[in-house]
Amino acid sequence: MHMFDASKCDFCGECLARCAYMHFDLKSGAAAFKKLVLKGEADWIKKCITCFACNEFCTRGARPFDLILEHMEKRGDYVHPKLFAAMVERFSVKDEFKPPQVKASRVLSVCTIEGNLPRKADGILFEGMPVVKGRHFFCNVIFPHLGNETRMREGLKPLVDRYASLGCDEVVMLHDDCYALLAGIAPQYGIELPFKPVHIFEFLRDRLKEKRGAIRPLNITVAYQRPCASRLTPWKEPLLDEIFALIGVTRVHRIYDLDNALCCGQDLKGFAKRGERFPAYQDENIRDARASGARAMVFLCPMCLDALGAKCTEQGLTTFMITDLCRQALGEQ
Repeated sequence: MHMFDASKCDFCGECLARCAYMHFDLKSGAAAFKKLVLKGEADWIKKCITCFACNEFCTRGARPFDLILEHMEKRGDYVHPKLFAAMVERFSVKDEFKPPQVKASRVLSVCTIEGNLPRKADGILFEGMPVVKGRHFFCNVIFPHLGNETRMREGLKPLVDRYASLGCDEVVMLHDDCYALLAGIAPQYGIELPFKPVHIFEFLRDRLKEKRGAIRPLNITVAYQRPCASRLTPWKEPLLDEIFALIGVTRVHRIYDLDNALCCGQDLKGFAKRGERFPAYQDENIRDARASGARAMVFLCPMCLDALGAKCTEQGLTTFMITDLCRQALGEQ
């Protein structure tokens, strides 16, 4: 099952021509994608870095990446089988699910990223928020990055059912991938949600408005590292600018932002050999931020911070998770 819609594709070539990691123009991109659609042939698929960008680039909504992902999974050689098996083992549920008792209309989900982001959901912004976490609430969006759609798709309905069992009206997603799955991908599969997924940007914006009187403007200039999963839910992007305005942060205008953002280059210890070309792209990304006047890089995704944090520091950019930046504006250390 895939979501590519051939009836919407006019073979304009833009999906591949705009790719930052493969070298197509409109003509060659159109020919390459047409060959994939009609003949299932594409020697360039191994060069794809699975950033979802071509889905966002397609103005007709054909979802070209979904077809690319389908062929990656059929080929079965995008990542080494041992690595894939290790990732399955790492994120598979090991025990029976017992719904936590949540006596609130809204809950915060941190998926499995707590180990990457300890204390990022602490402080007055999150005061009183019940939290759910762990493998039972893992979104599986990592698997398309491993050339596999099936695990994400098959895990989606059980995940929705586990969230539904909490009896909450809203689930705030700290992890961008979780929101992308529930707000962006679930509707494509025809899965209805008995609760509202709330992006962390919306939550932060609303909480900052409530505490406006306690905000100390930070007066810093930053660049933003947009996660790949954000391409699946681009409508939320204006919320970040509202947050920055509330806390006194200036977001630079730069080349590699919004739909032109570069993937962070996270290679997950070598999967798909993404790191072969990424050091240059990472450096270019950071140079762009600095040349545009940024003094810090703001992150939403913990994997992006892991991939780029050290390089940012080396090249003179302070790094912040967006939650920490908001907490700092409220006087928290």
